[in-house]
Amino acid sequence: MKLTSKLTLAGIGAMLTAATVQAQSAKFGAVDVRKIYEEYYKTKIAQRNFDESVAAYRKDQQQRVADYNKLNEEFQKLREEANNPALTADKREQKTRQSQEKLAELRRSVEALKEFEQNGQQFLNDQRRRQNEAILKDILEVIRKKSAEGAYTLVFDKSGFGSVINMPATLYADDKLDLTDIVLKELNANAPANLPATSTPAAPLSTAPVAPAPGGSTRPLPPPPPTQ
Repeated sequence: MKLTSKLTLAGIGAMLTAATVQAQSAKFGAVDVRKIYEEYYKTKIAQRNFDESVAAYRKDQQQRVADYNKLNEEFQKLREEANNPALTADKREQKTRQSQEKLAELRRSVEALKEFEQNGQQFLNDQRRRQNEAILKDILEVIRKKSAEGAYTLVFDKSGFGSVINMPATLYADDKLDLTDIVLKELNANAPANLPATSTPAAPLSTAPVAPAPGGSTRPLPPPPPTQ
């Protein structure tokens, strides 16, 4: 028992010594992802393009709201005239028919405005996502290239901004640190021989598709048109 303990302690000591030597030879680095993202020239171009898209969307939206308000005013006027006792019965009937037609037009205007705002929000979200994906791809490629050239072991984001823009905190890791094959070997040590021949799932298994969340709107919709 004493001999085993000595051997065990000796083994642990050797492991600790090896780990210490490896740690001393490791080279760590850090970058400020926030600064890189904000000062990268493509980020500034993308922001300008996005701002132009938002301005165009809001201009079109304001025009559509103005058209709706005009239709609503016309409908209200026709409805008042249809209820005016000073008019003849035929005239009131004519105004009632016209107000019903205007009400149908007003409802179509509301539906069109809702669809426009939903599509507009989706377009802007997609544009922003595509811009960020391209920018982050550029940044990560250069970070990993320079990390490999500088023989770094690990490179981290010191700003914490990477997590906000969906970038990993560990931006670079030397392949010698990769334990993937070792972990898989342990997990599959007792795997049965008759495994099903299926492809590896690209995402966590799920039992049902997840419905996408509805898009938001930059402004509240106008109130629905009144009923007759």
